[in-house]
Amino acid sequence: MFQTIKNRFEAKRAVWSEQTQQRIAEYAKQEQSASLRKMDMEEKQQRLLNEEVDKYLKTVHPAFLLKPEVNKALLNMLHARSEGTVSININMTKEMRKAYSFYHNDLKIFLQLLERKGFKVSGNEELFLNTFLTKLREKNFRVNLEQYGDFLPETVTLADALELYFDTVEAEYKYDSGKIDFFAVYLNQKGITDIPLTKSRLKRKLKQFERANKDEFKMKQLERRLNGV
Repeated sequence: MFQTIKNRFEAKRAVWSEQTQQRIAEYAKQEQSASLRKMDMEEKQQRLLNEEVDKYLKTVHPAFLLKPEVNKALLNMLHARSEGTVSININMTKEMRKAYSFYHNDLKIFLQLLERKGFKVSGNEELFLNTFLTKLREKNFRVNLEQYGDFLPETVTLADALELYFDTVEAEYKYDSGKIDFFAVYLNQKGITDIPLTKSRLKRKLKQFERANKDEFKMKQLERRLNGV
């Protein structure tokens, strides 16, 4: 009698175990399917974003957004847009004002167009900004290299490179974010410094170099002026 009950229990336990394994397998299959759908959706979103940002940047060149403080403010604006609030920054520098004007008069419309084409901006603010800045940086480097040429020799010191930068870039643009970003990437690609230079560190070095050589720079400016007579 006891053996019969035990056998029946063992049989039921085997059934339960099989059913549990089936449920686990079905759940794993559903999870895998959901994961694949998510990956496919993310790939489509990234592909759409890449294509549209590439096209958009053929029409604009907001190099001022490459300044870290400015692109951080832009990210705040993107989050505020998604949350239905207003992003306000009291430190309105010249480039910050450019960023706010650009966002409200141009970029905001591009975001609406992106959403109409199927890209979800809300929840993907960092993805959008990272993609946008990466492609803007690539374009900025290409545009400046085409404009100024490969003006740094292969074997040159950092001090020589700084002097050549001032000799090459127009005085009124020497500290623009786009020019500084280009020069930082250019120096790093040339391997002129032992460690990669951040834009803020490079800007400080440029200002220090300019102060230390202000008389030399003034003579060069005067010489250019006299040559134009």
